[in-house]
Amino acid sequence: MMDNYEFLLRKRQEFANEPIIPPPFVRGDDLIALGVKPGPKFGEILEAVETRQLEGTLRDRRAALDWVKQEYSLGQRN
Repeated sequence: MMDNYEFLLRKRQEFANEPIIPPPFVRGDDLIALGVKPGPKFGEILEAVETRQLEGTLRDRRAALDWVKQEYSLGQRN
């Protein structure tokens, strides 16, 4: 019984040091660099990236930026 208690105490300490929400892969300055003007679309893109990041669909910054460029046709020359 004590082993379980000690295990749970250790896990509680481990989890206490981890952020609940990780830092975002994409920020507003990234979108500005891609040519997006601040406005409603700005928030929509950031929210979409955050959702995919938390779901695990986007695993790193590069993947997130690539997804934004493709999904919103940004940073591409026509």
